[in-house]
Amino acid sequence: AAAPAPGAAPAAAKPDEDAPPQGGLLGAVAVGLTDIGQTVRDQVNSGSVYSRVRSAASQASTRLYNAFGSGDIWGFLLWAFAGWGLALAFLYGLRTLPWLRPRADRFHPDRRAAFWRTAGLEAVRRLVPWLPAVAIAIAWPAVLPRSGDAARIFLAVAIPFLVGSFVIRIGGPLLYLLGPVRGWRIVRYAERRILPWIGALATLAVASTMLRAPDLRWTLGFDVAAVLTFIVDVALGIVAVIFIFNRRRGVQRLISDSGTDKTRDGKLYKAVIARLAANWHLLGLVIVVGHLISRVLGIGGGSFIGRAMVTLAAITIVTTLTYALSGGLAKLAHSMQVGKKGGLAYRLTWRYLEAVRRLLRLLATVLIIIIALRIWNFDAVVWFSTGIGLAIARPILSIAAILMVGWVVWIALDTAVDYALLPKDNSGRARDHSARARTLLPLLRNFAFVVLVVMTVIAILSNLGVNVTLLLGGVSIFGLALGFGSQQLVQDVITGLFMLFEDTIAVGDTIDTGDRNGTVESVTIRTVRIRDGDGALHTIPFSQIKALKNRSRGLGVYTVKVVVGYDANLDRVMEVMKEVGQGLREDPSFSPDMLTGLEIWGVDQFTPDGITIMGGLKTRALKQWGVGRAFNLRLKQRFDQEGIPLTPPRPSLVMPPAPAHRELEQDIGA
Repeated sequence: AAAPAPGAAPAAAKPDEDAPPQGGLLGAVAVGLTDIGQTVRDQVNSGSVYSRVRSAASQASTRLYNAFGSGDIWGFLLWAFAGWGLALAFLYGLRTLPWLRPRADRFHPDRRAAFWRTAGLEAVRRLVPWLPAVAIAIAWPAVLPRSGDAARIFLAVAIPFLVGSFVIRIGGPLLYLLGPVRGWRIVRYAERRILPWIGALATLAVASTMLRAPDLRWTLGFDVAAVLTFIVDVALGIVAVIFIFNRRRGVQRLISDSGTDKTRDGKLYKAVIARLAANWHLLGLVIVVGHLISRVLGIGGGSFIGRAMVTLAAITIVTTLTYALSGGLAKLAHSMQVGKKGGLAYRLTWRYLEAVRRLLRLLATVLIIIIALRIWNFDAVVWFSTGIGLAIARPILSIAAILMVGWVVWIALDTAVDYALLPKDNSGRARDHSARARTLLPLLRNFAFVVLVVMTVIAILSNLGVNVTLLLGGVSIFGLALGFGSQQLVQDVITGLFMLFEDTIAVGDTIDTGDRNGTVESVTIRTVRIRDGDGALHTIPFSQIKALKNRSRGLGVYTVKVVVGYDANLDRVMEVMKEVGQGLREDPSFSPDMLTGLEIWGVDQFTPDGITIMGGLKTRALKQWGVGRAFNLRLKQRFDQEGIPLTPPRPSLVMPPAPAHRELEQDIGA
């Protein structure tokens, strides 16, 4: 190659067409869709599709012109319609005979002894009219010979209808074999509503297969056969989609007793059948759509029925193996969950087993998709290994790895916090959790969850192709504006953090904020929720708490206030009070809650009601009210025994009885 001239601008580097596009998953998908759309547009406008349709029209017009010009078309139509009509006459005419008419009423659950014999007789009865029709269709070109092309066209029309008729006729007795298992009502429904659809699908599938035969393609013309095959395949897909949507629940009940997952009964085949029954419509839609796409893209070949059966077999095998492995892991996880006496490592293993089960099902789904695509002539592994496929696969795998790591970390954190907050240890002994731990550990778990979610979302957005730098800058500006507009919220959060880390309050404490009091039910980073004595729940922001009274810390003091008359012996009164306090402390029902006996503080004041004596009972936190009520009751009973009045006697006027009252009124009147 000649060297570039001195001073000339260097030639532009040729872009690497095999290099994956930049811009993350969204950019790769956009480029891929653009390429596919351009390819389809080129094929439709000036590519193979347009040329194939034009060539098919030319071939069909040439053949029809020659056939009509020579007059052979009329002889062929007379010969073909005579054979088809005779076959149809045997196929449907013999059914009018009483001994060949289908007898579905013979199948009854009370006649199970002769069930198999009745099913066999019913199958023979239905096939007797079909066999002469088949014999006529096959022997007609030999009995009244025509050209090879005429025979091929005759059989290409007759055989699909005969196959569809065979499916309908033999399907009835086969469905009746499910009667004792699925119920006779659903079996009769399937014969009336489901079996005709299956027969139509079989007819279209056989027609599509026969149109691919080399001899028939030569007779019709390769392009004509290709266009007819495409039309039949589209009709097959439309009929299949209509059948799936209209008969979804009927087929589901026919396959299994219910569409639910029956993994708990321990039978693997029931679980697989139930899962296939619950999702058969999705599988059918995927197979039909895949078949149509393969025909449009020109990568399809072979029989639709054959590929569908192979696909279903592959799905069944992979599903069975997956359920077998998942069932073993489920039994192991269940045995570990029932025990639940191991340490943290034991619980982590149990949680990770559940995660492995879900991962196993996800991998099985991916494997099924890859195998199904390979059956339909699309190698997904090769496509995802190069070019645009590699550009799509990389971010998908990165996102999957990010989600997996986040899931593993979260399971470890959540299990560790749950294990730390268990009420009992491995040996069954009760744990003495501090209120600080019960308050801070859930908050730390929630904080870790938020941080983990934010980091995961940022990493996923980065793999999707979103410019995370601009996003973080916008978030920072928005956060700054939000900070100026929500100073009260920031104050709540900062005050709450200080209160939590200083262990000012905790869940279960009884507090008094000045205007509200009650028991703390929950604490967030911004608010505290307390339940008052009336049952109302109060949510109080931390910034509104100016002074806090916590009755649950340390000890409690019950103030004793006794008022006696001026004539009472104060020494005896205080002695009796001490005796009552000591007796209460010696009582096993109250002694665990009392820290000291009654402490007499002395004579507090003189009032018109009497002399006030003050004292106090020191108890455990929140126990002072129960101890104080018991003390008051015993003190009143003891004062009654001692004859000590609690308040001075008041002057009273005693009225005489009613007769004496009337005599007094008469004396006054006189």
